[in-house]
Amino acid sequence: SGDAVVLDEAGNIGFRGRIDDQVKIRGFRVELGEIESKIDALPEVSQNAVVLRNVAGIDDLVAFIVPKRGSTIDPKHLRAELRHTLPAYMTPGRYEVVDALPKLPSGKVNRNLLKKIELAEQAPVEEQEDPRSETEALLLAAAKRALPPQAIPFDADFFTDLGGHSLIAARFVSAVRETPHLASITLQDVYNARTLRAIAAHLDGKAEMRGPAKDFSFAPPPLARRILCGLGQAIALPVILALMTAQWLGVFVSYMLLTDPGASIWTEIVALLGVYMGVNIATIFISIAAKWILLGRIKPGRYPLWGAYYYRWWLAQRFMALTHMKWFQASPIMRLYLNALGAKVGPDALISEVEIGAVDLISIGAGASLGTKLKLANARVEGNELVIGAISIGPDAYIGTSCTIEEDVVIGAGCELKDLGAVPAGSRLGAHEVWDGSPARKTGLVDEAALPTQAQASLARRSVNTFAYTLLLLAIPPLGLLPIFPAFWLFDKLDNNLGILDRAWYLAAIPLFAWPTSFALVLLTVGFIVAVRWLVLPRVREGVYSVHSGFYVRKWAVALATEVTLETLSSLFATIYMRTWYRLMGAKIGKDSEISTNIAGRYDIVDIGDKCFIADEVILGDEDIRRGWMHLAKVKTGSRVFIGNDGVIPPGAEIPTGALIGIKSKPPANELMSEGDTWFGSPPIKLPVRQKFDGGGATWTYEPPWWKKLLRATFEAVNISLPTMLFITFGTWSVEVFGQKLLDGYYGQFVALFILCSTLISIAMTLVVI
Repeated sequence: SGDAVVLDEAGNIGFRGRIDDQVKIRGFRVELGEIESKIDALPEVSQNAVVLRNVAGIDDLVAFIVPKRGSTIDPKHLRAELRHTLPAYMTPGRYEVVDALPKLPSGKVNRNLLKKIELAEQAPVEEQEDPRSETEALLLAAAKRALPPQAIPFDADFFTDLGGHSLIAARFVSAVRETPHLASITLQDVYNARTLRAIAAHLDGKAEMRGPAKDFSFAPPPLARRILCGLGQAIALPVILALMTAQWLGVFVSYMLLTDPGASIWTEIVALLGVYMGVNIATIFISIAAKWILLGRIKPGRYPLWGAYYYRWWLAQRFMALTHMKWFQASPIMRLYLNALGAKVGPDALISEVEIGAVDLISIGAGASLGTKLKLANARVEGNELVIGAISIGPDAYIGTSCTIEEDVVIGAGCELKDLGAVPAGSRLGAHEVWDGSPARKTGLVDEAALPTQAQASLARRSVNTFAYTLLLLAIPPLGLLPIFPAFWLFDKLDNNLGILDRAWYLAAIPLFAWPTSFALVLLTVGFIVAVRWLVLPRVREGVYSVHSGFYVRKWAVALATEVTLETLSSLFATIYMRTWYRLMGAKIGKDSEISTNIAGRYDIVDIGDKCFIADEVILGDEDIRRGWMHLAKVKTGSRVFIGNDGVIPPGAEIPTGALIGIKSKPPANELMSEGDTWFGSPPIKLPVRQKFDGGGATWTYEPPWWKKLLRATFEAVNISLPTMLFITFGTWSVEVFGQKLLDGYYGQFVALFILCSTLISIAMTLVVI
């Protein structure tokens, strides 16, 4: 009949209820029958029924109570009694006294009717404690807006006593921030302090240390200045777009117009690889020259937003963005390139992927190690000003993954900034100190005795490696286009053999030819990179390797090949085909797991369980490099693990089954994690209660029907091949527009038409997205 009886360890009946009388509240799944049995045990209660209702926009448990004859129901007393036997999230927030419970013909309580009947106006079941300070009063007002209707003791736990969860905490913080002098409150403050009294004391302490609240108001820049800057940007953008487009359209033009009809496909491929190589080299020199011509040496200061200096800085940044600086990461070439732009980078400094606001105000000491996805934000807009300042990173310093450092910051020699550290403007980090968090705080001192000595290599070894990196940077990016050349050859033959057809019809039909060809080219590209991986790097083991070793160079080469491929095939991310590709590359990816990040070169030491979700831009076990030594360690997850966007999972991490690591967050030490945990922030904080949503049910989340998988696979096959199809189509049409001008020697008209086509292609791509 659907009835359930739950027994305790001694075999006594704990409560009776229905199997389907189970609800979720504040992230917890509760049995209504268990709550009802506790209420039935109270002497003044004859009958009761509990339902989950939305009261004032917040889910809460409502108890409908039939009192015993001659008894009076006191909600305050009931709630106090129930708190002795039930956890806070199972204690009803409202108590409605009724003469009788509505029943179904079967005799069961009609819960659907209880969910609809009008609730009586109710005073709080407890008296509200008076605040001791202005801050407590403001926090109380914000809590009343976010929490279910109730009296709120100032020493009650926000989560276990008051029924808060992650979404309510976010609403509470937003409400508090409406008061300017309390705007510094963070979610971490709520999760660490847990009670309104402790949060108030923490905020008052921060205010005393910080001084008066910062004024974030600003005068809007003059409209005329905005219009002039916008016009300048509009004039410059076609040139920028043409230079960006030239990196692929230039090769297309070269093939269509300059190749010998009698040459073999291999001769043409070699020639075109040389053209692409030349375009990449030219782009690097253009970006360096543009920076020095437009800005010279950058000067620190505060400049008007949309002003002349802002425009020059913006334009120089656009030119520098033409260079694929990510390709240089963790190699000596990065140091040479940054020095050419005006930065001061010492010998043996190893710099991974980095984003820099003002490059020649950066100083990096000898032997420093800078982790991937580092943001040196020393040129940023604040209010109506462009703020530019210097950043000095001392010798032998260590900067972790996904860190952010603002302007006017000095980091001492040997200092260590942990993953996801954020250093605000004007900070001073002392020599050999350890800093962690966002914002970063000093947490200790570096154990220098435990660090290895700097990795050494002879001058000959360094020279050979630098030559190898240079050669690889010239060779691998063009090889990423290698699978596209068969398409060039195919369309050239079609053009020759279908010459009897009307030219306009042929050009209109290009997308129809290009789309199936594009999908085949995607598969060919993936296969090509798989072959490169197994030929160059047959096995990757855990261990410590010198950055001067042959293994490091080979791993770097595979990582570069993967990076180049994923830039060409960015639409492959977050598709069901990604896990198949990574399995071919040697990674262990469980059944039905989703992955949308680059694990370049670390395939053998990645083990992801079943039905996991690894979101965009996650750093999954990225190698840790310090003093010239690369540390590789296995990363493993259980099943149904979720890692949010931009999360950082360090080498050696083991994430247990059902765990969630939040967006822009990192996990704690392995021994601190348990199954089903939720961790977020930097440093990581354990979320006591998380709001959970079951949108389509677990069957659609983890076990979708076959027809939904088929629909998704079909859609993603179309989506993956769309960009390549558009490149081929727009490239063919563009050559038709300006090709004859180039052949006839009208170079001025050719350049003008090339810029026009590049702009129109960018607009067309935007319209396709829309």
